[in-house]
Amino acid sequence: MALISPASEEVTKSVAVPKKTSKALGTSRSELPVLETFLQMNPEEKFDLEAVNSIDTRALLEQARGDKHVLREVIRTAEALLPRVRAETEDPILVSGILRDKTLDWYRRSSTDRTWTDTVPLRWGGMFHESRVPGGRLSRKLSVRLIGLINQAVEASGAVAFLRAGFSGIFRGSAMMAKMVQFSLGSKRPRLTQQVAQAYLDDLAASPRNGDRPLPLSRLSDFARRNGSSEVSMTLAELFTAEGTSLLTVLDPRFHPELSSLSIRILSARNQEEGATYDLVQGGAHASGSSAAGEGAAMDAGSSFPWEREGMTSKDWVVLLRDLGKRKTKLDPPPRDNPRGRESYLVLRELLLEESAARKAFLTVAWKGRPSGPVLLSQLLSKGQWVPEVDTDCDYLEAELDHIEEALADPKHEEGHWALGHGWTVVREVAKGERTYRAAAKSGD
Repeated sequence: MALISPASEEVTKSVAVPKKTSKALGTSRSELPVLETFLQMNPEEKFDLEAVNSIDTRALLEQARGDKHVLREVIRTAEALLPRVRAETEDPILVSGILRDKTLDWYRRSSTDRTWTDTVPLRWGGMFHESRVPGGRLSRKLSVRLIGLINQAVEASGAVAFLRAGFSGIFRGSAMMAKMVQFSLGSKRPRLTQQVAQAYLDDLAASPRNGDRPLPLSRLSDFARRNGSSEVSMTLAELFTAEGTSLLTVLDPRFHPELSSLSIRILSARNQEEGATYDLVQGGAHASGSSAAGEGAAMDAGSSFPWEREGMTSKDWVVLLRDLGKRKTKLDPPPRDNPRGRESYLVLRELLLEESAARKAFLTVAWKGRPSGPVLLSQLLSKGQWVPEVDTDCDYLEAELDHIEEALADPKHEEGHWALGHGWTVVREVAKGERTYRAAAKSGD
């Protein structure tokens, strides 16, 4: 009889055994504090996410079996902790704070702690999302483990004990949890927040700091290859502070005088199939902004990141397009979710309207596929006449033209004619049921 579905595989079924026989099953006295420690936890002053994540739920349930009163306390404690766990591991602001704390812990302890790679992966694994080592250890998501613990404890306590505890504890906890679920579903957090956070945390846990050498974030890079480096980079931008287009500051030396800085560096892929890679570097963010050369280096690596950056200027786009062209690397497309609502998108489009050299550079590195408006617009302006390969391209182009003209608020709009500013006009021609477009610039661009 379970309030939360489905039960996790993290807690296995077994016959209820009185505490007196626990020693016969291999439960030693050294394991007893697991139950005591868990029951002392609460979602307020005694809350420690890492400590909750470190609880062995199998051992905990085994120690509680046979005592229905203890099982009810386990249920109450788990249900009280669950909303706080979900909030801490789903809200980007809270996730960011936790990741910064763990990064500082990695910086201070990992290089001198000989047990780091043996103990920390177990303490941090599954905190935000499932952790998996290919062919090896699997740590399920913490909230899933807590749900499994609740369900198994309810089943072990029996129906009568469950009903006695229900109105005072279980139902209230479930109501709190339902409220938190609604908060999570209704929030505007990035879709990949938990997966990205866990991949980053797993990288820190797996590799101690080696002096000032960069730390390759292999798990995060692998995740980006599978799910899209653009989405991953934008999720990271929600969690950390952007410095240029290729660096995100994790730890700022203004608040941590003992270190220069710790930043995630985004390295663009050599081709579209590979995806971006990431590493953790020391002193990178502030060094990159100290000179023009540093600015170029920062722009050099961020083919997927500029869409999320605030304050992206025309000059920034010129540098980025030039550097991508030198490396023969494609620019990642902007997110399909309202791309025209992004300042960086609008700045790029203005640049394409203004400068023929920018259009040429853009078409060399432009992405394939949607959103195709900027690409089609550049082709039209560059050639002066444009014939679509497929009819749907006409709709995409006209949507882009309409958006430009609406921004100019021109009251003299005529169907099939667009005034785009910068001296540009576009005319649609229809012959034999097929649409073609002509563009002309008064300035002679």
